[in-house]
Amino acid sequence: MMGTRRSATAGWLLVLLVLSGCASMDESQCLNADWYAVGVEDGAAGRPLARLGDHRRACAKHGVAPQAERYMAGRNEGLKSFCTYDHGYALGRAGHGHADVCPEPLAANFSAGYRDGRERYDLTRRLAAVQKEIEKSKAALKAGIHNPRQRAREVERLEALTREAEQLEQAIAALPGR
Repeated sequence: MMGTRRSATAGWLLVLLVLSGCASMDESQCLNADWYAVGVEDGAAGRPLARLGDHRRACAKHGVAPQAERYMAGRNEGLKSFCTYDHGYALGRAGHGHADVCPEPLAANFSAGYRDGRERYDLTRRLAAVQKEIEKSKAALKAGIHNPRQRAREVERLEALTREAEQLEQAIAALPGR
């Protein structure tokens, strides 16, 4: 009974934490907001324009309406620091997705960085998977495969995997910078 009560209390605390985390701003933040600065912060974080709607809903509970023009001016300024080749590259390299928040002409540079980073990420992941298969193949051969045909197939498989790993390493080395 005591364990059930504790888990129920913990469950309600978790629900309250989740619900309190849904509001983008609290009362104090709404009442004292510098909407330009809020926009800069959201833009620099690459948050979509829908974030203004989140702020609007959160602040409406406190009788405050966002200053949309100031917010948009700040967000556009913040996007300048988010929508760079380097930032796009970092997101792609880490395997993250991204929302299309960058306006032209910044979008082209950001997207190019993202594509380059994502290509490196994908090739690196594939190389890791191939290296894992190489280790499995080597282990199987070391453990001994008694059937000559199966052993020959495994040797061929190991050779093909080794060639693929070399090709992937070359492709990664040929990628631009970073």
